[in-house]
Amino acid sequence: MLVIHGQKPNLGGELADEIIEVTIRTDGRVEMHLQGVEGMACLADTQDLVARLGGEVEAQELTAEAYVETGEEHHDRLWQ
Repeated sequence: MLVIHGQKPNLGGELADEIIEVTIRTDGRVEMHLQGVEGMACLADTQDLVARLGGEVEAQELTAEAYVETGEEHHDRLWQ
């Protein structure tokens, strides 16, 4: 398992922990778990890594964090 740990500013300007766990199984399947990112930013944050690992997503399960509405997403919805 590979664990990538970083920090990004949250909406309040404070640094928030972001962790990506990558597991490559013996059959070649890759599992990725992202923690510490609210809203759908998780998809953008992992897009480059997914592309480097082959670019195909067989299945995707979003956690409760993905459904937390951030101010940016709320703003986007108001104008669509």
